[in-house]
Amino acid sequence: MSEVINLRDIEYLDTINKKFIFDNEQSSLTLLAFKAGMERTLHTDEKDEVAQIIEGVADVTVGKDVHRLKAGEMIVMPARVPHGLKALEDTKMLLLRPKHTHN
Repeated sequence: MSEVINLRDIEYLDTINKKFIFDNEQSSLTLLAFKAGMERTLHTDEKDEVAQIIEGVADVTVGKDVHRLKAGEMIVMPARVPHGLKALEDTKMLLLRPKHTHN
C-alpha cells in the first residue's frame, strides 16, 4: 500500500534515531536523525550504500576523504571502503542499502 511519507518527521534523540521507510528482501531505506556531534564510526559494508542529507550538515568519511554534505546532497559509499559520519548540526539523512550484513 502506498502512503505519503514526510522525511522530516523523525525526532532528534540522545541516540541515533532510526525509522525504517521500507525493508524488503532486496533493499532497505532508513531515515536517521543525528543530534549535532553524534557519530557513526568507521565501518565497512559488503555492498554499495547511498546516503542523502535532507536536513543539517555532516562530515561523511569515505576511505581517506572527508566530504562535507548539506541538505540536498548525497554520496555513494562504495563496497568494502571504510565509511562513517559525524553530524556537525542536527542532521537528518536517508540511507539506501541493498540487503547485506555489516562487517
